[in-house]
Amino acid sequence: MKKLIPFLFGTFWLLAAVSCYREEPAIGHLTVQLEFEPATDAVDITRIEVCLNNKNADFHYTAFPDASGKATFDVQPGKYDVIASAWFPATRIAVNGASEEFLLLDEHTVRVPLHVAIPNPLIIREAYFHGSKTLEGANYTKDTYIELYNNAGPGGQTLYLDSLCLAAIFPYNSTTGNNAWAGSDRLAIAQMYWMFPGDGKTYPLAPGESAVVACIAAVDHAGRATSGLHLNKAHFGCWSETLPRHEIAAGVVPMVLNMTGQGNAWALSVHSPAIVIFRPEMGVAAWQARAAEWEDYEPGTSSGTKYWHIHKDWILDGVECVDSPAQAVKRLPGTVDAAYVWMRSGHYSGLCVTRRLDFTEGGIDVFQDTNNSDADFLPDSAPSPRLKP
Repeated sequence: MKKLIPFLFGTFWLLAAVSCYREEPAIGHLTVQLEFEPATDAVDITRIEVCLNNKNADFHYTAFPDASGKATFDVQPGKYDVIASAWFPATRIAVNGASEEFLLLDEHTVRVPLHVAIPNPLIIREAYFHGSKTLEGANYTKDTYIELYNNAGPGGQTLYLDSLCLAAIFPYNSTTGNNAWAGSDRLAIAQMYWMFPGDGKTYPLAPGESAVVACIAAVDHAGRATSGLHLNKAHFGCWSETLPRHEIAAGVVPMVLNMTGQGNAWALSVHSPAIVIFRPEMGVAAWQARAAEWEDYEPGTSSGTKYWHIHKDWILDGVECVDSPAQAVKRLPGTVDAAYVWMRSGHYSGLCVTRRLDFTEGGIDVFQDTNNSDADFLPDSAPSPRLKP
């Protein structure tokens, strides 16, 4: 009997282990209901891809809805969000929609509004924010830049950059934990924004032309950093004598600084910025004069930092960048960017996000613009700014 007791105990443990191993994981049933806002029958809703993203891990599920706009998923419980998107090349129309993050336990229904967008001719072609290394091996971020591009194509309209604004959206990083403005039509600006100077017709941008904006130092970085970027040939530079880290070379046009918070420096997040170009519908001067309406604390608070806000409809283009989709906080609404571009490379890698080329006609490049950065941008790309000659 003394030998039988440990045998029976081991058998019991083995049976328990097998029983636990065979136990099926719980399954949550999700119904996604797509709805056009405003309603339209000009787009085939069954061609819109529905992507269910697990926010606890880097994986997702995809499905296409039925004619009523309904898609269903049977997946493990967890935190998710939904991104819906489609691109119709013949008409160059994009359809996008996104949900807020939600917890799926057993049964859940989420409604995703869909928006039809015709691509805007002014786009962000490239964003370099990861930084590089100094020649001595230290981290270096002064070589960051953003490139704007007139994507109208052959025969398209010449645009004017005058009074256009450039900003990063708060939260500064996608890893903040939450976005207090989620679901709102208003977005908060991180720290400050920059405006292109001019009287309305000073800085034209013809189809196929670029405007490179150096974010901190519009100088030649070849003798400083491994990126070797010649940003002394940038078209514009974010420079103000009040910001000690900022530099600008002769011939580079300085942007106009507008402070919206505390601090004496402006820089993009080194790993996860949300970048926008916008123009207030009432004009910059009138917008700035209405602080009582457009400047406020974080929702739910009455103290701390006040943030200037913009309306989502003022945004001409935007790109949201993340280190990893897992736990990433969405800052741009689906009407601006349905998803995000995910950089796999390490910080200070000297790589950037660059927009995918759609086609070239008459010697003019036309880039993909579906309002979905996951589809539109190539992550971990070598910088290729189209600088001044």
